[in-house]
Amino acid sequence: MNIYTKLLSNFLTKFSNKTEMEKEILEQPYVIENLLKKYLSKDGTINIDFPEKVKKIALIASGSSYHSATIAANFLRNSVDCYAQSYYSSEFCLVENVNVETDTLYIFISQSGETTDTNMALEKVALKTNKTLAITNTKNSKLYNTAKYKILTLAGIEKSIASTKAMIAQLFCLFLIAAKIMQMKEKPINNILNELKSVSEAITKSFTFREDIYKYATHLKTYENAAVLASGMFYPLAKEGALKIKETSYINTAAYPTGEFLHGHIAILNKRCATILLINNNNVEFTTDVLSRIKDDYVSDLLIISAIPLSKSEKDIIISTDTKYDIDFLFMSLVILQLLAFETATLLKRNVDTPKGLSKIVK
Repeated sequence: MNIYTKLLSNFLTKFSNKTEMEKEILEQPYVIENLLKKYLSKDGTINIDFPEKVKKIALIASGSSYHSATIAANFLRNSVDCYAQSYYSSEFCLVENVNVETDTLYIFISQSGETTDTNMALEKVALKTNKTLAITNTKNSKLYNTAKYKILTLAGIEKSIASTKAMIAQLFCLFLIAAKIMQMKEKPINNILNELKSVSEAITKSFTFREDIYKYATHLKTYENAAVLASGMFYPLAKEGALKIKETSYINTAAYPTGEFLHGHIAILNKRCATILLINNNNVEFTTDVLSRIKDDYVSDLLIISAIPLSKSEKDIIISTDTKYDIDFLFMSLVILQLLAFETATLLKRNVDTPKGLSKIVK
């Protein structure tokens, strides 16, 4: 039993798991391990059924699944040299004459496999091409049965309305697809495989920051508005974090690209607004400049989630993950934001599993 297995065992023992959301957040390292066992052989072969001659990828999804798709599209374009674009299912369905291209793989993502607009989008595409792939948590769902190719996310039943383990499983499967494409292009994949193999431990490490997360939640719960800033593929991650906080605590939370925030949006800090800022390995200088601008001109409770060590601040709460891999930092940041949403909503005495006005298909 390694140190991270012991840590995870301790967390599962320490926290009572009174809510499904907390339980499902803590299950995520196991979900990743199951996916690795299912889809990655010891020799590095990625066991995913996949069409040949794919030049482009279109990813269609809704809600948290859409954020997974957008993160993956960014990674595919910038790190795999594969053109990819994400689309909201509902918007995709509004296009009367969908231009389906024969060299494009269409990926549809849904936890339940029964999301109405995602299935409608798949039906439109399936009339013109069989290059359709479903990523779902539910075998024999409509999405699973309609698509030519399929990947099960193996997350188990997710009961909490705010998706955590199902979303993280989708995202991990999309990174496996990225590695599969690199393998098909005969590109070196050792680096990405090493990163994916370390994700489970990275997620477990993120649990060690619960004290800092709780401390910031005690501040965040007093706000009516919050902003989450990030750049690159971390921007759609910020959107997911904002959605989680909004869904569970009802705090009006919005995400912004870090640089774009300076172009007018920063004015929201003239009113009382909390700020959460992600600093990854590739945007340190740029983001710290934005951070300085916020500190110089505005008053805001700050949570800084950083891949690199930062000096401790008396006022700000800083979580330094000390991670060299962007993929590890991505998954750690996602879990930290999930826990922040959970802690904030719990402090506000919200029903985190069934937020008012929301519903979910559980499969």
